[in-house]
Amino acid sequence: MRTEAVVASALGDPDRLARELRAEAGARRWDQEKNPSAAAGAVFAVLGLGAIDILILLPILMTVVSVLFGFFMAAIGLFIGGGAVMVAGPIVGFPGGVLAAVLAGVGMMAGAAAIGALTAIATILLVNATVWFARLHYRLLKPALDNQPPA
Repeated sequence: MRTEAVVASALGDPDRLARELRAEAGARRWDQEKNPSAAAGAVFAVLGLGAIDILILLPILMTVVSVLFGFFMAAIGLFIGGGAVMVAGPIVGFPGGVLAAVLAGVGMMAGAAAIGALTAIATILLVNATVWFARLHYRLLKPALDNQPPA
């Protein structure tokens, strides 16, 4: 009975331990599969840790997420606009002729794809940084999980 009490006290607060386990599970899922669901799970698990630093990080994180969302929306709008220029430009009489209208539309769509790709890369980097930040706040789990023998 005494050893159980020592082990329980060494582990610390059970609620904190559960939050750390949840955060580690979200981080591992993000490492295995890079999709929006895994990213959201990892970010919300980090927020669930309840570290005081997150209160400082949250406004910065929300601002960056909002800017990234704006870039995604701009890329979608630019892509749709490029398609409209490419299709309607030759009919309406785009300055420079049919070839200029088609090339302008294709160029706009290519620019939108580039903006979307760069924004996706920035989003992945942001989620990776958030997971890294969460792992900095583990005090017990990370070393214990690293020392486990491979299955």
